[in-house]
Amino acid sequence: MPPTTPSPMRRTKAAPLRLLTSAAGTAAMVASAALVAPPAAVADSAVAAAAGSFTVRGSGFGHGWGMSQYGAYGAAVKGQRWQQILAFYYPGTTRSTLSQRTIRVWVTADSDSDLRLRPAKGLKITSGSKSYTLPAGSAYKTWRVSRSGSGYKLQYQTSSGAWKARSTGLGTGTWTASNSAGIVTVIMPGGSRREYRGTVSLIKRGSGGRTVNTVSMENYVRSVVPSEMPTSWALEAVKAQAVAARTYAAKLRSRATSSGYDICDTTACQVYSGYARTVGGKRSVRETARGNAAAQATANVILTYKGTIALTQFASSNGGATAKGDYAYLKAHSDPYDGVIKSQAWSKKITAAAIGKRWSVGTVRGVQITTRDGSGAWGGRVTRMKIIGSKKTVTITGGAFKSAFGLRSSLFTLGGAAGTPAGRAGTAYAAFPRTYEPARGPEVLIIAANGTLRRYPVSTAGLGTAKTLGSGFDDYTNVVNLGDWNGDGYQDILGRTDADQVRLLRTSAGSLTAAVVFGQHTDYRAMTGVGDLSRDGRPDLVVLTRSDTLWLLPSDGRTGRRASVRLATGWKSQDLVRGIGDLTGDGMPDLVARSGDRLYLYAGTRNGIRSAKLLGTGWAKYSSITSVGDLNRDGRADLIARTGTGSLVLFLGTSAGTLGAGKTIATGFKGTRFGT
Repeated sequence: MPPTTPSPMRRTKAAPLRLLTSAAGTAAMVASAALVAPPAAVADSAVAAAAGSFTVRGSGFGHGWGMSQYGAYGAAVKGQRWQQILAFYYPGTTRSTLSQRTIRVWVTADSDSDLRLRPAKGLKITSGSKSYTLPAGSAYKTWRVSRSGSGYKLQYQTSSGAWKARSTGLGTGTWTASNSAGIVTVIMPGGSRREYRGTVSLIKRGSGGRTVNTVSMENYVRSVVPSEMPTSWALEAVKAQAVAARTYAAKLRSRATSSGYDICDTTACQVYSGYARTVGGKRSVRETARGNAAAQATANVILTYKGTIALTQFASSNGGATAKGDYAYLKAHSDPYDGVIKSQAWSKKITAAAIGKRWSVGTVRGVQITTRDGSGAWGGRVTRMKIIGSKKTVTITGGAFKSAFGLRSSLFTLGGAAGTPAGRAGTAYAAFPRTYEPARGPEVLIIAANGTLRRYPVSTAGLGTAKTLGSGFDDYTNVVNLGDWNGDGYQDILGRTDADQVRLLRTSAGSLTAAVVFGQHTDYRAMTGVGDLSRDGRPDLVVLTRSDTLWLLPSDGRTGRRASVRLATGWKSQDLVRGIGDLTGDGMPDLVARSGDRLYLYAGTRNGIRSAKLLGTGWAKYSSITSVGDLNRDGRADLIARTGTGSLVLFLGTSAGTLGAGKTIATGFKGTRFGT
């Protein structure tokens, strides 16, 4: 599943970068590093606390979407130009020219619902076509614009601290302050001062107001760049930051829902500090010469994707791999530049007591990371995890754990006392017997009418007590017993949704952990797990397409597939195909297929199948067939069929490579489906 992401209107960036603390590192990567997404990871083993604590080891700082700021610096040190840096972090985007060149910024720190201005020569208030010039001199300590009824009023503060009203003759429309110098000084609620290029307005907000700075986009970028990245860094990185900041602002402006402002000035959007600030009598100009140079060198350049402004998210460090975002150009891929300047590793110790208290689980017996996003160290960022306590077990997001304990990112692993998953892993890459918790022996997957997927232990005597694997499977047209596709010792499931999206649903400790999308496949008519037909030591998938061609799709040993192999053509009459294991006793997995009333065996060969052999007639009465392997341990695969009335019938394989007489082993399964 895709990782949990915030609204595309927000960046939720880590704290702005400050001064470097180490010299350049030694990572040696070519400039044209391929954007290869690493495979998604399986669930981690559960761990218990060691001496009452867990040690969290992580990497990176921030969400990981888009550009890594440390990565941009590392890439620049490696000789990359700003254009190449942006192409690496936002692949598929195009450099374009910005058309609308002003932006309205909400000054969030001015939270007292009025607008206080420092007197200056040429300072005036404008409303519509009218303006009023504010007198300057020692008699006027501060000017204040505030709401009055449906409009505004103007007051000034005398040297004694008293406020006096001043008539302006202006209308009830928005009042905007400007001056001849082009920089307006706003007095903040705590007494500090901020200077802003452009104009500053008090925008009506209920009975109060909101302070908004309207500024040219280029002057805006000149302030944002040094607020987000040290401009002492390599200039090509600073230029990349300028384009990312300009594009991000333009994107938020294009989606602004408020009539009063386009973007805020904090990390909830991106940090904008204005031109200068005075705090405690000390004035500091926020713009820098190198930041201005970067803005000027990239003036009006933004990134677009298929004609639309891109959402150029960025964060301090991605820990060596970007995270998949909401757009095609926010890809998950490894990043050889992120650690060039300094190691992005971090660690933190968290007590079991703190974890138990936070989620009210009692004494914490273990913590298990169950789902990751597949991009980065340890299998990627944590998306789901379990807190296992004496009172209860709760499932939380990796983001919730990160926020609760102030972690730098959700790319982390847990250390404590060595632990094991709740179930015992089986042989790596095993396909038969079909089992999701080896201690339970062979299991059959059954999908109830309400979409609940259950696994039942099965023997020649019948079915045992079911365990639930998941819900929502009424939206799946196919559910396949795949075998241990990725070699972690736990068998996996393949599902195709009613929208024809094929998903690898991995399991661990007898439960589902994560999905890896195999793609959209409207051409698949049937799918089945066949075992190791390719003889490479890993299980394979067989699919029958709507063009009546049978294909072998071998596992790559992780969470992907190798090149497909065509097995047969002209399979028009076959309406059911199943991998059943080794029925012939030659060590190769076999297929069965139904055509009308007849069931045929297609014995497996290396990367192929033999000609059809009739197994029997009368199979039209069975609505589905599945296999769990060799139930009676005679070296021959067995299969189970379900009648239209819901009876489950067991057919044992014989030494002759045929099927024995059917035996009913369970009833009451009308309206259900097999995982095949």
